[in-house]
Amino acid sequence: MTSSPTPSSPRPPARPLARPLTRRAFGAGVAGTAAVAGLAACGGDSGGAAAGGGGGDLRFTWWGSDARHALTEQAIEAYAAEEPGTTVRGEYTEWSGYWDRLATTVAANDAPDVIQMDVLQLRSYADRGALLDLAGTSIDTGGIPADTLDTGRTEEGLFAVPVGINSHVVVANPALFEAAGVPLPDDTTWTWQDALDISNRISAATEPDVQGLQTMGLDEASLQLWVSQLGGQFYEGTEVTLDPAHVASWWEYNLDAVASGAAAGASLAVERQAAGLSQSGTATGTAAMAVWWANQVTALSSAAGQEMVLLRPPVQEPGGTPGVFYKASMFWSISSRSRNPEAAAAFVDWLLNSPAATEILKVERGIPADPERREQVVPLLEPTDAQSVEYVESLEGSTSPAPPAAPPGASTVQDLVTRYGSEVLFGNQEPRAAADAMVQELTNNVASA
Repeated sequence: MTSSPTPSSPRPPARPLARPLTRRAFGAGVAGTAAVAGLAACGGDSGGAAAGGGGGDLRFTWWGSDARHALTEQAIEAYAAEEPGTTVRGEYTEWSGYWDRLATTVAANDAPDVIQMDVLQLRSYADRGALLDLAGTSIDTGGIPADTLDTGRTEEGLFAVPVGINSHVVVANPALFEAAGVPLPDDTTWTWQDALDISNRISAATEPDVQGLQTMGLDEASLQLWVSQLGGQFYEGTEVTLDPAHVASWWEYNLDAVASGAAAGASLAVERQAAGLSQSGTATGTAAMAVWWANQVTALSSAAGQEMVLLRPPVQEPGGTPGVFYKASMFWSISSRSRNPEAAAAFVDWLLNSPAATEILKVERGIPADPERREQVVPLLEPTDAQSVEYVESLEGSTSPAPPAAPPGASTVQDLVTRYGSEVLFGNQEPRAAADAMVQELTNNVASA
């Protein structure tokens, strides 16, 4: 399984900044107080109407695939037609080099005005004064549910607005269920033990290279779901609160799945994790079920050449907490040193709220968080994208609160899960010992950030 949450094109696991973002690196004046003072409170997250753009030159940076680049450039052109007084210059790259470049520009006081931000990096920039508090800007966030909007907050303010939302889902291949003579589960009642039993039946009744369940032991996203179901969370403020017992129980489940033949062994699991979505068991038609993010179903269906079914994840025990939550797919942030903060805010407002922007970008960066924008976009979507929107909306009323933004230093978490998970799956460490060591290393990384 891969943990990549990025719409349309999966991103590799988050990696630490090449240059640690120390306070010295940012410089004493990076807070941008003077820039903030020029932005009168005109609605902000209380839903006020957006003010005019004010004109000016803007730099806008994002990561993504070629398809995302093309759509975003198209959106920039549409904005230029509406706001001829503002020039927006795109600066984009793949995920692998994005954070190195952003860290360098921020440290040099040359950050782009508008920044595509990730939840694992948000506090690394916000806590060091590199991002503008958006609560007093002209950005209208009134259509974004409060709990979703809060994912862009820290104790000091609102430093990012969610571009879209996402949620955990089990992607099931109905052809493999049919081949094994196993019916699809009732996803309103099933448990992880049920999932294990079903997976064993599929593995036993199909080809040797087919398993019922894709191994999860190397994937931070599925661990996050497991921990949420157990009532825990990874972080609280700037502290690591991840319980090693929760991590150990998750690895124990994965070891049981591998030992019984329900899931692939360590070597294949490590190979798939490194290769990403296109070589996963789901994409290659060799795993009947796997936990993914809902927005990834289109890429998975396309790679497998097979229509997929979306199921709610199993629970720990009958009647247990589903643990699913609305995760911000990514965010828009504004540099605290932007020379044109009003123009930057107007552009972000347009990206969030303009029907023209929604028509162009659709769900490329996630399912719109604003229900009005979702209603607009559904008729424009391919069936698989519409399926993911329908699934996410079906969760309303049963979701848990979204986890808070990760503290600085926590961007290493996926690498840690993969490294220690590999040790567990290969039998080199016991689950509890590996969990204790992983949580301690994550805690040390956060403490030293």
